[in-house]
Amino acid sequence: MTAPLMRTARRVMMALGIGRQTADTDEAPNTPTVQVALAAGELRSDVPVMQEYGLASRPVPGSDLLVAFIGGDRTRGVVIATGDQRGRPKDLQPGEVCLFHPSTSSRIWLKADGSIALNPANNKVTIPGYEVVAQGVKLSVHPHSGVKSGSNMSGPPQSS
Repeated sequence: MTAPLMRTARRVMMALGIGRQTADTDEAPNTPTVQVALAAGELRSDVPVMQEYGLASRPVPGSDLLVAFIGGDRTRGVVIATGDQRGRPKDLQPGEVCLFHPSTSSRIWLKADGSIALNPANNKVTIPGYEVVAQGVKLSVHPHSGVKSGSNMSGPPQSS
C-alpha cells in the first residue's frame, strides 16, 4: 500500500470515536462543550456538542458520547450523539418512543397502541397558560348540571 493511501486509510479509521464524558458540560459558550475520554487514554477537552434542532439536553459525566472527527483529525472533534445506558427505560415495546429523565423516572411515553402516557416522578405537571380545555370543558370556568343545595353532588361539568 502506498504512503498516501495509508494516510487516507488511517484518517478514515480515525473519523469516529466512542468515548465517555468525564466532567459536567460547559454551558457558557453558544454551543455547549464537554471533555471526552476516548480509547487508549486519549482525552479531548472543549469538544462541541451538536444537538437536534428544537431539542436540548445536558448529558451528565459518565454518559456515552459518539464523536465525529472532521477529516479524521483527532484535534477537530464534534459530539454527534449522547446516551446513558444507566437509566434508560427497559420496558418499551417495539416501535415505542419515550422521552425520559434517567434519574427521576419521569417520562412522556408514546405507546405502541397509540396512547400517550405522561408519568411525572413527583406527580406534578405544570402547564403554563390561561386556558385548559378537555373534551370541550374549560377547567377554569364551567357550569355543572343537576346542582342542588345541601350535601348533594352536582352533575358532570358541561361545556361552556
